[in-house]
Amino acid sequence: MNGNSRHQYHMDANNLAPRVGFSYEPIKNTVIHGGGAIVYGPSAQAAAGTVGPYGFRVQTNWVSTTNNNGITPNGTLLDNPIPQGFQPPPGAANGLLTGIGGQIEGVLQNTPTPYVIQYNLDIQQALPYDTTVDVAYVGDRGRKQQQSREGGIDFDQLPVADLALGSQLQASVANPFYGAITNGAALTGPQTTRAQLLTRYPQYTSMLPLFLSGGDNQYDALQLRLNKRFAAGLQVQASYVLGKIYDNGTNHQDSFDPLKDYAVASYDIHQRFIVSYIYNLPFGRGRMFGSHISRAEDAVLGGWQVNGITTVQGGTPLQISASNTLSNFDFQTLFANTTGQNATLHGDIHQRLKKYFNTAVFSQPAPFTLGNGPAYYDNLRGPGLDSTDLSLFKEFSPVWRLKVQFRAETFNVFNHVQFGNPDTGVTDTAFGQITSQANTPRQVQFGLKLLF
Repeated sequence: MNGNSRHQYHMDANNLAPRVGFSYEPIKNTVIHGGGAIVYGPSAQAAAGTVGPYGFRVQTNWVSTTNNNGITPNGTLLDNPIPQGFQPPPGAANGLLTGIGGQIEGVLQNTPTPYVIQYNLDIQQALPYDTTVDVAYVGDRGRKQQQSREGGIDFDQLPVADLALGSQLQASVANPFYGAITNGAALTGPQTTRAQLLTRYPQYTSMLPLFLSGGDNQYDALQLRLNKRFAAGLQVQASYVLGKIYDNGTNHQDSFDPLKDYAVASYDIHQRFIVSYIYNLPFGRGRMFGSHISRAEDAVLGGWQVNGITTVQGGTPLQISASNTLSNFDFQTLFANTTGQNATLHGDIHQRLKKYFNTAVFSQPAPFTLGNGPAYYDNLRGPGLDSTDLSLFKEFSPVWRLKVQFRAETFNVFNHVQFGNPDTGVTDTAFGQITSQANTPRQVQFGLKLLF
């Protein structure tokens, strides 16, 4: 309309996604694989509900009573719920004044599609006994990633430099919008705060961008894999990953400098080892031992199979947060101060439940200041995982063409406790304490399965 595009976004139509790969056998039983790709994620431009568009969507609340006694009805809910009628949408009549006096949020027209550059190099070696070993480097670089959700960034945040004014920010000053703004408590009176007028968009109380792009992430890992194909009644698959992933998250201390929060990612697991195994016990008819026992003996002693999976991994990084004393100035989060020392404590975790890490390293920032700590601490992590699940199978053939499978399954067979993360709020009374368990105790279940 009037020369302006009717599209919600500037179309992002130049997303090429090339891929390349190769495989090379330099010597017998050794193969080198490699490849790279650009992979695009879901576009924010896809059809989805958003809070806007302002001016074309209004809300008319139902008023239940005409006074404060809560008894006298203001119309009836079913036949006349809105006796005063619906509030008409103003459309574009107010122009740039639409929504003034309150919070406004919406998508940005220039929101490109996020993408990841992926690459890997793998050396695969065949070994005796039907075994292969893989050694691989895997990496990716995420670009134009979403770096805010609703509330993660506020474009109406007070500039950080103005925090130096301290308590003067809370002083009452003349409201230049008095009489022009009739919505919201912050700007309808004859006075407002100095902080409100120092924001970029003082006519709003906050301005939240949805699906804001511009975030980066980086992943690098060494991956080792061993695979023994099923032979002689045994199959084993094992993998080990040593890696690290960084990003700048979706919650930020300074909305105008989100890349300052670039740190190890909240979901990073530095090391992870998984092994799964299947083993047909070598006793019973047709097996190494007891191949000539009677059918009755075989029904009890032979044909058993053991299956299992063991997972051992480290914990995820911790974020030490502070009480957000700057929320009145639209700062979305506040990190704690740190002395820079490594707060990790060692020893039996059962002896550290009341003090999992050295809490003296952290403190609440002074009024009108940001915390100097990172978004997440690479050297301070929650408890890891050590879990093994086992199962025992056996098949019977009571009659022709019918098999019965008995299953005994045990989860967390060694009953290891995986503790939850400690409290990480620097002003909390339980700061540094672990008060929860993240897994369940040992569970055992039995079952019968008919196969025909």
